[in-house]
Amino acid sequence: MVFNLDPLDIKLDFERRKYRLGDTINATVTLTPSRDTGIRGSSLSLMGQVRRTKVSTKVGVGRVPYGGPTSLHRGNPLHGTPSYIPTAQQTEQEISTEVFYSAPIVAIESLREGDASKHDVALRLNPKLSKLQRLSREATRLRQDANQSLSIEPWWLEARVDVVMGRDAVARRRIEIIAPLKTTT
Repeated sequence: MVFNLDPLDIKLDFERRKYRLGDTINATVTLTPSRDTGIRGSSLSLMGQVRRTKVSTKVGVGRVPYGGPTSLHRGNPLHGTPSYIPTAQQTEQEISTEVFYSAPIVAIESLREGDASKHDVALRLNPKLSKLQRLSREATRLRQDANQSLSIEPWWLEARVDVVMGRDAVARRRIEIIAPLKTTT
């Protein structure tokens, strides 16, 4: 028995604008099967890439091999104070993908080949979400440290459908979210 590896096409539509916390994203998800398809569940999620950056400077002590003030001290380059202090910057980044909001599209459903199924989904960007509050507190703390930053970029909507006896279908579209979390300039 041969299965179509892409049994379902997903079309994701929403208003293209900048969204703020407290706004509602109204999306239309259209599911079009390429064969008779069973669905176990589906969801629309707002996702973001959380990036934590830390810059550190390492300081070492070194000597100039020839020339400079150390070579003049008693005629011996091994005596005296160092003529330069070498430094090196190291940047560490921790990147994670987070799901901030999620709403169901459709639970269990059977779709016939070629019959499109439209679903309206609303995601309200609740500013009191505990994950956003935690990241906001962390971002506020990092604003005072010039060597660390936290940002959430990019943001995207992801429609994911769990297909019976087939590959799960996924559609992603970038979206602009204005959240007071970015600490980089």
